[in-house]
Amino acid sequence: MARRFGPEESRGLAGGSLVSAESLRYQKMADNLCAQGKPNEAAPFMLKAMEDKNNVDIFVTFAFVQQNYRKALEVLEDGKLIGESSLESKYGPDAFKDGGPLVGQFNELMDTRPYMRLLQAMVRVAVECKNHRKAAETIIEMFRLNPMDPMQQHKWLPTLLCRIKCYPDTLYFCQLPPGGGTQFLPPRRELYTPQEQEKMASYESTISYGAALAAFRLSGDCEESRMYLRAAVKANPTVMLKILRRSERPRTLNASARSYNSPSDAHDYLWLSQDLWLEEDVWNWVHANSDAQQAVRKDCSRPGCRRGEQSPGEFKQCGGCHTILYCSPQCQKDDWKRHKPDCVFEQEAKAIRRAISKGQPIPASGSIAVFAADFSEEGVRGYFLKSAYIVDVFWPLFSLLTQI
Repeated sequence: MARRFGPEESRGLAGGSLVSAESLRYQKMADNLCAQGKPNEAAPFMLKAMEDKNNVDIFVTFAFVQQNYRKALEVLEDGKLIGESSLESKYGPDAFKDGGPLVGQFNELMDTRPYMRLLQAMVRVAVECKNHRKAAETIIEMFRLNPMDPMQQHKWLPTLLCRIKCYPDTLYFCQLPPGGGTQFLPPRRELYTPQEQEKMASYESTISYGAALAAFRLSGDCEESRMYLRAAVKANPTVMLKILRRSERPRTLNASARSYNSPSDAHDYLWLSQDLWLEEDVWNWVHANSDAQQAVRKDCSRPGCRRGEQSPGEFKQCGGCHTILYCSPQCQKDDWKRHKPDCVFEQEAKAIRRAISKGQPIPASGSIAVFAADFSEEGVRGYFLKSAYIVDVFWPLFSLLTQI
């Protein structure tokens, strides 16, 4: 859903079909001033951009320069009404009704993207206001409009459902495949087969941690809750390491680029969820769990060194890639020749992800090929991203359908 690359970059916000060029020009000026830390100077341009009643993105910008989150939520509520009116004016009064022309198809229409970005911002602000029910209901609405979840809100919903004590719904949602929606039914309570449990270790850790917490709240320390916890700590032990050490909760979300089940994912999950895991009964449960303890105690990464951690977090990470651990500086030095290619690759990959997330050119050095894809109304448009140019590749939608 990013605007820096893809159809929105080449054709304008929302494809340029709803918002006027003048409003977009004012918005760009406001965004640039906000990026420079000058929100007061940006305010007049925001107000000018708002004169176009089809510009929904500007309400997100305006919300995050408010004095407090309560006022920010009010701004986003106003923008939500504007967005609904704008889309209904183009697609008809049934645009947001089940069975209407947009519901379930939001991933294919660029006109809807500003509205979905606004809902995503509303989730964040509602969490900051500790209005967790509002945040959960907004995510559920986003899933109704777009079950494929390009905004990655599935990472937040399990925690928010736990916060409002909807534990059966949490467990059911965590058991759904991607795109499964939010038509909540009674969850599966029987244990997964050994083959299914083996696959769970590769699942998204936020889902497994949410399922573990919900199962514990429903049935306490049982084989079901231990099954989910075992999968969670295997997928992302960083989360459990911070919990067992009672580390300070992250103060903000991590805006850096990240890979699957990475420390950055752990950081954001703990920002949203850590206090739930530090509640006395929950912490005592995971502290006594042998799988949790074993998962966070690592061995030295140098082949041939058999030393393991005696306590969680004892060994130090490689300062370059932050992906492996060593018991001593000598082991790290002795392993450098073997580890160097992987370390350089990981640093290059991080630099690429960071550049894309910030809308900056891809670094010229390095040999990693980078490809991005995005939906448009006509089909899937892909981009080979290089340091100074973008190569456009296009597949009509019908060609994909015929191959499935």
